[in-house]
Amino acid sequence: MSKIQKEIKKSRSKILLIAEIAVLPVVFLMLLMSGVTDSIFIGDSKEPPNVLKTKYFTENLRGDTVDVWKSWRLVDSKINVNILKSPRVSEHQLEVIRNSIMSEETQEFDDSLVHKGPKGSKSTYYVGWAGALKEASKQETKYNIPTKFEFVENNGIGDIIITLSNIKDSDGYTGYTKSVTQDNEILKSFITIYDISNLTDDQLETILRHEFGHALGLGHSTATEDLMAPTIDMTIPYISDCNIDAIVNLYNANEDSQTVCEK
Repeated sequence: MSKIQKEIKKSRSKILLIAEIAVLPVVFLMLLMSGVTDSIFIGDSKEPPNVLKTKYFTENLRGDTVDVWKSWRLVDSKINVNILKSPRVSEHQLEVIRNSIMSEETQEFDDSLVHKGPKGSKSTYYVGWAGALKEASKQETKYNIPTKFEFVENNGIGDIIITLSNIKDSDGYTGYTKSVTQDNEILKSFITIYDISNLTDDQLETILRHEFGHALGLGHSTATEDLMAPTIDMTIPYISDCNIDAIVNLYNANEDSQTVCEK
């Protein structure tokens, strides 16, 4: 082979080597992109370590409901309440319970706290059922809305019997209400509050307020932040306008129905 031919062959080898080196990054990038595409779009089980997964949920701020069940048929709007207590129940705890029934105090909260409206819009809540029912009674209904409560102490006497127990419920419930009814009329209601020694004042007052709503004839609410929800949210544990509307609806002879919340 001549010297010139050897130089030409050596020159061609250098050109091919440079070309191969130049192409390698492009090939590597194509392979990398192919791998990412497989993992994300084709469903390969081996996902890149930095894939971020997300999901979303939408909540309708209108349209929650409160179930209404049976009503009392009262002649004079008065209900007798009897509190049966264990020896370890303090007078302070009894006062907390009475307050959840008898208070006429109101509280105002921003709707944004429970996602019921924009910041700045407000709603009024009731601390006790006496105040809430007094507000409800401003509307005309077929049956008298209970507005007067008298506490009695004789065993077995009373329309609503409240038992305060230090025993824990075997199913984990904090409160339970059972009502005796006939022909859509509540004749007597029994409320039991469990494990009372381990409840804070706020918890005791809230669970009694919730169970007393059942004793008046309300069912549960679909709004998770409402007092009458099955699991109580302590953000605003008071009686809402929707609860009052439900009472009005119930005592206007709309038993076994639902009240749609305006907020």
